[in-house]
Amino acid sequence: MLLAFIKYYITAKTKYEIHSPFVFDWLNNALEDTRYYYAFAQIAALRSGLLKNKNTISVTDLGAGSRSGAGTQRAIDAIARTAVSPAEQCELIFRTLHWFKSKNVLEFGTSLGVATAYQAAVNAAVPVVTMEGCPNIAAIARSNFKALGLENVTVLVGDFDANLPVAISRLKQLDCVFFDGNHRREPTLRYFEACLPYAHNDSLFIFDDIHWSDEMEAAWAEIKAHKSVTLTIDLFSMGFVFFRAEQKTKEHFTIIAARHKPWSAGFFSS
Repeated sequence: MLLAFIKYYITAKTKYEIHSPFVFDWLNNALEDTRYYYAFAQIAALRSGLLKNKNTISVTDLGAGSRSGAGTQRAIDAIARTAVSPAEQCELIFRTLHWFKSKNVLEFGTSLGVATAYQAAVNAAVPVVTMEGCPNIAAIARSNFKALGLENVTVLVGDFDANLPVAISRLKQLDCVFFDGNHRREPTLRYFEACLPYAHNDSLFIFDDIHWSDEMEAAWAEIKAHKSVTLTIDLFSMGFVFFRAEQKTKEHFTIIAARHKPWSAGFFSS
Protein backbone atom coordinates (compact mmCIF):
# COMPACT_ATOMS: atom_id res chain seq x y z
CA MET A 1 0.00 0.00 0.00
CA LEU A 2 2.93 2.36 0.68
CA LEU A 3 4.22 1.93 -2.86
CA ALA A 4 0.72 2.55 -4.19
CA PHE A 5 0.54 5.80 -2.22
CA ILE A 6 3.95 6.96 -3.44
CA LYS A 7 2.86 6.34 -7.03
CA TYR A 8 -0.42 8.16 -6.37
CA TYR A 9 1.29 11.15 -4.76
CA ILE A 10 3.79 11.57 -7.58
CA THR A 11 1.15 11.39 -10.32
CA ALA A 12 -1.75 13.19 -8.60
CA LYS A 13 -2.81 16.55 -10.02
CA THR A 14 -4.15 19.53 -8.13
CA LYS A 15 -6.82 21.98 -9.23
CA TYR A 16 -4.15 24.08 -10.91
CA GLU A 17 -3.57 21.28 -13.41
CA ILE A 18 -7.17 20.27 -14.14
CA HIS A 19 -8.83 21.46 -17.36
CA SER A 20 -12.19 19.68 -17.09
CA PRO A 21 -14.83 22.31 -16.13
CA PHE A 22 -16.95 19.71 -14.34
CA VAL A 23 -14.08 18.32 -12.27
CA PHE A 24 -12.72 21.80 -11.55
CA ASP A 25 -16.16 22.84 -10.31
CA TRP A 26 -16.29 19.81 -7.99
CA LEU A 27 -12.77 20.58 -6.76
CA ASN A 28 -13.72 24.12 -5.77
CA ASN A 29 -17.06 23.18 -4.23
CA ALA A 30 -16.03 20.00 -2.42
CA LEU A 31 -12.38 18.94 -2.22
CA GLU A 32 -11.00 22.46 -1.73
CA ASP A 33 -13.95 23.73 0.31
CA THR A 34 -12.69 24.54 3.83
CA ARG A 35 -15.97 25.71 5.34
CA TYR A 36 -16.93 23.99 8.59
CA TYR A 37 -20.56 22.98 8.14
CA TYR A 38 -23.14 22.98 10.92
CA ALA A 39 -23.21 19.18 11.37
CA PHE A 40 -19.48 18.58 11.66
CA ALA A 41 -19.00 19.48 15.33
CA GLN A 42 -21.79 17.23 16.57
CA ILE A 43 -20.57 14.23 14.58
CA ALA A 44 -16.96 14.90 15.62
CA ALA A 45 -18.07 14.80 19.26
CA LEU A 46 -19.78 11.47 18.60
CA ARG A 47 -16.57 10.09 17.03
CA SER A 48 -14.56 11.29 20.02
CA GLY A 49 -16.90 9.43 22.37
CA LEU A 50 -16.57 6.22 20.35
CA LEU A 51 -12.78 6.48 20.46
CA LYS A 52 -12.99 6.47 24.27
CA ASN A 53 -15.49 3.60 24.53
CA LYS A 54 -13.72 0.51 25.93
CA ASN A 55 -16.80 -1.73 25.85
CA THR A 56 -16.38 -4.97 23.90
CA ILE A 57 -18.88 -6.50 21.50
CA SER A 58 -19.11 -9.68 19.46
CA VAL A 59 -18.61 -8.90 15.77
CA THR A 60 -20.02 -10.78 12.81
CA ASP A 61 -17.83 -10.00 9.80
CA LEU A 62 -19.27 -10.84 6.37
CA GLY A 63 -16.65 -8.96 4.39
CA ALA A 64 -12.87 -8.99 3.94
CA GLY A 65 -12.19 -8.89 7.67
CA SER A 66 -10.71 -6.33 10.00
CA ARG A 67 -7.76 -4.28 8.80
CA SER A 68 -6.11 -4.88 12.18
CA GLY A 69 -6.58 -8.65 12.07
CA ALA A 70 -8.78 -8.51 15.16
CA GLY A 71 -10.96 -11.45 16.18
CA THR A 72 -14.68 -11.64 16.79
CA GLN A 73 -14.49 -9.84 20.14
CA ARG A 74 -13.62 -6.21 19.54
CA ALA A 75 -13.58 -3.07 21.61
CA ILE A 76 -15.70 -0.22 20.30
CA ASP A 77 -12.76 2.20 20.43
CA ALA A 78 -10.72 -0.19 18.27
CA ILE A 79 -13.54 -0.40 15.72
CA ALA A 80 -13.75 3.40 15.69
CA ARG A 81 -10.00 3.63 15.01
CA THR A 82 -9.75 0.98 12.29
CA ALA A 83 -13.15 0.67 10.59
CA VAL A 84 -14.55 4.21 10.60
CA SER A 85 -13.74 6.59 7.74
CA PRO A 86 -11.47 9.54 8.70
CA ALA A 87 -13.08 12.91 9.34
CA GLU A 88 -11.52 14.55 6.26
CA GLN A 89 -12.95 11.82 4.04
CA CYS A 90 -16.40 12.02 5.66
CA GLU A 91 -16.48 15.79 5.33
CA LEU A 92 -15.60 15.50 1.64
CA ILE A 93 -18.52 13.12 1.10
CA PHE A 94 -20.81 15.57 2.93
CA ARG A 95 -19.65 18.48 0.76
CA THR A 96 -20.00 16.40 -2.41
CA LEU A 97 -23.56 15.35 -1.62
CA HIS A 98 -24.37 18.92 -0.64
CA TRP A 99 -23.05 20.20 -3.96
CA PHE A 100 -24.77 17.48 -6.06
CA LYS A 101 -28.02 17.78 -4.07
CA SER A 102 -28.35 13.99 -4.04
CA LYS A 103 -31.87 12.85 -3.14
CA ASN A 104 -31.46 9.08 -2.64
CA VAL A 105 -28.40 7.70 -0.89
CA LEU A 106 -27.30 4.08 -0.40
CA GLU A 107 -24.37 2.90 1.69
CA PHE A 108 -22.71 -0.51 1.82
CA GLY A 109 -21.16 -0.88 5.28
CA THR A 110 -22.64 1.18 8.12
CA SER A 111 -20.03 0.31 10.75
CA LEU A 112 -20.67 2.57 13.77
CA GLY A 113 -22.60 5.02 11.63
CA VAL A 114 -20.15 7.93 11.57
CA ALA A 115 -19.79 8.19 7.79
CA THR A 116 -23.53 7.51 7.46
CA ALA A 117 -24.25 10.41 9.78
CA TYR A 118 -22.34 12.81 7.54
CA GLN A 119 -24.39 11.64 4.54
CA ALA A 120 -27.69 11.89 6.39
CA ALA A 121 -26.89 15.30 7.88
CA VAL A 122 -26.67 16.94 4.46
CA ASN A 123 -30.46 17.12 4.16
CA ALA A 124 -32.98 15.75 6.66
CA ALA A 125 -35.47 15.20 3.81
CA VAL A 126 -33.13 12.89 1.87
CA PRO A 127 -33.54 9.17 2.61
CA VAL A 128 -30.34 7.31 3.42
CA VAL A 129 -30.43 3.51 3.40
CA THR A 130 -27.37 1.84 4.88
CA MET A 131 -26.53 -1.85 5.13
CA GLU A 132 -24.53 -3.51 7.90
CA GLY A 133 -23.66 -7.19 8.28
CA CYS A 134 -23.17 -7.24 12.06
CA PRO A 135 -26.28 -6.86 14.29
CA ASN A 136 -24.30 -5.61 17.30
CA ILE A 137 -22.53 -2.92 15.30
CA ALA A 138 -25.81 -1.94 13.64
CA ALA A 139 -27.40 -1.51 17.06
CA ILE A 140 -24.69 0.97 18.07
CA ALA A 141 -25.11 2.81 14.78
CA ARG A 142 -28.86 3.13 15.34
CA SER A 143 -28.22 4.51 18.81
CA ASN A 144 -25.79 7.04 17.32
CA PHE A 145 -28.33 8.18 14.73
CA LYS A 146 -30.90 8.67 17.47
CA ALA A 147 -28.44 10.68 19.55
CA LEU A 148 -27.75 12.92 16.54
CA GLY A 149 -31.45 13.33 15.76
CA LEU A 150 -31.08 11.77 12.31
CA GLU A 151 -34.48 10.33 11.44
CA ASN A 152 -33.85 9.90 7.71
CA VAL A 153 -31.61 6.81 8.06
CA THR A 154 -32.80 3.23 7.53
CA VAL A 155 -30.42 0.46 8.65
CA LEU A 156 -30.75 -2.95 6.99
CA VAL A 157 -28.92 -5.72 8.87
CA GLY A 158 -27.52 -8.88 7.31
CA ASP A 159 -26.08 -10.03 4.02
CA PHE A 160 -25.70 -7.27 1.41
CA ASP A 161 -26.93 -9.44 -1.45
CA ALA A 162 -30.14 -10.22 0.43
CA ASN A 163 -30.74 -6.63 1.55
CA LEU A 164 -29.83 -4.81 -1.65
CA PRO A 165 -33.22 -5.44 -3.36
CA VAL A 166 -34.94 -4.14 -0.21
CA ALA A 167 -32.77 -1.01 -0.22
CA ILE A 168 -33.44 -0.34 -3.89
CA SER A 169 -37.19 -0.84 -3.44
CA ARG A 170 -37.12 1.91 -0.81
CA LEU A 171 -35.02 4.36 -2.83
CA LYS A 172 -36.29 3.60 -6.39
CA GLN A 173 -33.25 5.27 -7.95
CA LEU A 174 -29.68 5.77 -6.77
CA ASP A 175 -28.29 9.29 -6.75
CA CYS A 176 -25.28 8.36 -4.64
CA VAL A 177 -23.90 5.00 -3.53
CA PHE A 178 -21.04 4.67 -1.05
CA PHE A 179 -19.40 1.24 -1.31
CA ASP A 180 -17.64 0.73 2.01
CA GLY A 181 -18.09 -2.95 2.85
CA ASN A 182 -16.67 -6.30 1.80
CA HIS A 183 -13.39 -5.06 0.36
CA ARG A 184 -12.87 -7.85 -2.15
CA ARG A 185 -12.86 -7.78 -5.94
CA GLU A 186 -15.74 -10.11 -6.77
CA PRO A 187 -18.33 -8.76 -4.28
CA THR A 188 -17.37 -5.16 -5.10
CA LEU A 189 -17.94 -5.74 -8.81
CA ARG A 190 -21.14 -7.66 -8.11
CA TYR A 191 -22.59 -4.83 -6.03
CA PHE A 192 -21.50 -2.33 -8.68
CA GLU A 193 -23.29 -4.25 -11.43
CA ALA A 194 -26.41 -4.69 -9.26
CA CYS A 195 -26.65 -0.94 -8.64
CA LEU A 196 -26.02 0.16 -12.22
CA PRO A 197 -29.63 -0.29 -13.49
CA TYR A 198 -30.81 2.21 -10.87
CA ALA A 199 -28.19 4.85 -11.61
CA HIS A 200 -28.79 7.81 -13.93
CA ASN A 201 -26.79 10.44 -15.76
CA ASP A 202 -26.05 12.45 -12.61
CA SER A 203 -25.47 9.55 -10.22
CA LEU A 204 -22.25 9.26 -8.25
CA PHE A 205 -20.74 5.99 -7.02
CA ILE A 206 -18.03 6.30 -4.36
CA PHE A 207 -15.72 3.35 -3.67
CA ASP A 208 -13.76 3.31 -0.44
CA ASP A 209 -10.24 1.89 -0.10
CA ILE A 210 -9.59 1.41 -3.82
CA HIS A 211 -5.88 0.81 -3.11
CA TRP A 212 -6.38 -1.24 0.06
CA SER A 213 -5.30 -4.52 -1.59
CA ASP A 214 -4.45 -6.04 -4.95
CA GLU A 215 -8.08 -7.22 -5.16
CA MET A 216 -9.47 -3.74 -4.65
CA GLU A 217 -7.04 -2.25 -7.17
CA ALA A 218 -8.17 -4.89 -9.68
CA ALA A 219 -11.81 -4.08 -8.97
CA TRP A 220 -11.13 -0.35 -9.41
CA ALA A 221 -9.43 -0.98 -12.76
CA GLU A 222 -12.43 -2.97 -14.00
CA ILE A 223 -14.88 -0.32 -12.81
CA LYS A 224 -12.92 2.40 -14.63
CA ALA A 225 -13.03 0.36 -17.83
CA HIS A 226 -16.78 -0.35 -17.64
CA LYS A 227 -18.71 0.89 -20.66
CA SER A 228 -21.20 2.82 -18.48
CA VAL A 229 -18.49 4.82 -16.74
CA THR A 230 -17.48 8.08 -18.40
CA LEU A 231 -15.34 9.76 -15.73
CA THR A 232 -13.48 8.68 -12.60
CA ILE A 233 -11.51 10.46 -9.88
CA ASP A 234 -8.86 8.63 -7.87
CA LEU A 235 -8.29 10.23 -4.47
CA PHE A 236 -6.28 7.24 -3.24
CA SER A 237 -8.51 6.62 -0.21
CA MET A 238 -11.62 6.75 -2.41
CA GLY A 239 -12.63 6.52 -6.04
CA PHE A 240 -15.44 8.64 -7.52
CA VAL A 241 -17.34 7.26 -10.51
CA PHE A 242 -19.60 9.26 -12.85
CA PHE A 243 -21.91 8.30 -15.71
CA ARG A 244 -22.35 11.66 -17.46
CA ALA A 245 -23.45 11.19 -21.07
CA GLU A 246 -22.21 14.68 -21.93
CA GLN A 247 -18.70 13.38 -21.19
CA LYS A 248 -18.01 12.26 -24.76
CA THR A 249 -14.51 10.94 -24.07
CA LYS A 250 -13.83 8.70 -21.08
CA GLU A 251 -11.48 10.42 -18.64
CA HIS A 252 -9.68 9.27 -15.50
CA PHE A 253 -8.23 11.76 -13.03
CA THR A 254 -5.82 11.20 -10.15
CA ILE A 255 -6.29 14.18 -7.86
CA ILE A 256 -4.96 15.50 -4.58
CA ALA A 257 -6.00 18.58 -2.60
CA ALA A 258 -3.66 21.51 -3.34
CA ARG A 259 -2.89 21.93 0.36
CA HIS A 260 -1.18 18.50 0.29
CA LYS A 261 0.97 19.42 -2.73
CA PRO A 262 1.42 23.20 -2.52
CA TRP A 263 4.27 23.51 -5.03
CA SER A 264 1.88 22.47 -7.81
CA ALA A 265 0.51 26.02 -7.80
CA GLY A 266 3.87 27.24 -9.09
CA PHE A 267 4.77 29.18 -5.94
CA PHE A 268 8.23 27.63 -5.87
CA SER A 269 8.98 27.61 -9.58
CA SER A 270 11.27 30.15 -11.18
